[in-house]
Amino acid sequence: MPREILPNTGFIKSKLNKKEISRLNSYIKNKKNKWNHKLAGNISSSYFLEDKDNWFFNNVLLSLIQQYPKEDLTAIIPSVLTKNCSYVLNSFWVNFQKKYEFNPAHSHQGVFSFVVWLEIPSSHKKEKELKFIKESNSPNSNTFEFVYLNILGQVSAQQFHLEPEDKGTILLFPAKLNHQVYPFYLSNKHRISISGNIALDPTKIIK
Repeated sequence: MPREILPNTGFIKSKLNKKEISRLNSYIKNKKNKWNHKLAGNISSSYFLEDKDNWFFNNVLLSLIQQYPKEDLTAIIPSVLTKNCSYVLNSFWVNFQKKYEFNPAHSHQGVFSFVVWLEIPSSHKKEKELKFIKESNSPNSNTFEFVYLNILGQVSAQQFHLEPEDKGTILLFPAKLNHQVYPFYLSNKHRISISGNIALDPTKIIK
């Protein structure tokens, strides 16, 4: 008999092009107020960003949302809604993460969240050769990780071991999906990432 799959939800992974990366870098140059007090990260420098003319939302984020399987949306959009609402980017920030800094397990507000890596100065492949990591059964330095319960109620994880060539990678995922970021140790440069939350706008009803 064919195997039956229990319903679940996932994430979208993509790669930004040079124009999209350049646009984000222009936002960083015009970064706004510090944003640390709004975030879980044990990170020294986080700043609020402005998506000028909604360019990144309209040209990148909306197309990723449209790729998200419609059957999965029932798990992340409130069932109390009686009408279809438009999406809106309701928070947007940049993290400048130094070595040893980290982001503990947390989730976000909204329907979707995303992360883009713009600079990754260290390599997981090299870091896992450090003596104190090499001898561990969980060599997770320089790693982004989703944490969730599987259908058996066991804690599970999906890891992204970061390398410099992952620059420009974007992940779009349910805002309530727990995730965390492990520190890196082999570079004095910043790991730069941009994140944001996407919510439903009840003032904009889709006819």
